Amino acid sequence: MKKIALAALLAASFGGASAQVYVGGALGLTHVDCPANVANCDAADMGVKASVGYRLNRVAALEASYIDFGKSKYNVLFLGGSQEVSGFVLNAALRHDLTRELTGVGRLGLATMDTKQRLGGTSRTESSTKVYFGLGLEYALSRNLKAVAAADFTSAEYNGESYAVRMFSAGAQYDF
Repeated sequence: MKKIALAALLAASFGGASAQVYVGGALGLTHVDCPANVANCDAADMGVKASVGYRLNRVAALEASYIDFGKSKYNVLFLGGSQEVSGFVLNAALRHDLTRELTGVGRLGLATMDTKQRLGGTSRTESSTKVYFGLGLEYALSRNLKAVAAADFTSAEYNGESYAVRMFSAGAQYDF
């Protein structure tokens, strides 16, 4: 009897059917903060995001993504420098249908970011793990294909200093 009750509870909590894998990709505008006390900071760039997800039910999914947040460029005295940020994100995604075709998505997880700073002829990379959150919209073009728009937010650390990084992107998602 206990096994039947446990099975019924698990079935109810996952809400029915469809464990489903999906993949997605997006391009977008990024912002990578520059180090403090630098001149002529250009924090805007282009970035790319590739994701794979596993839908547990209609509402919840687990996702893994690689995000290249691009780089910022700056000057220190007479030397040109740059700071590139990219990394992997593991997160939970919660979906809510806004209309029949349009779905809102909230994401929360952890990001392992690599920050590579170059100044003059030298470069060095540091890694850090930070909280990640994102917001998105998915528009169903067909049963399996969706147009997506997303905002991704996290931070990266280098030499004890934390830098905000974000990306606003558009792309596509295919559900298998």
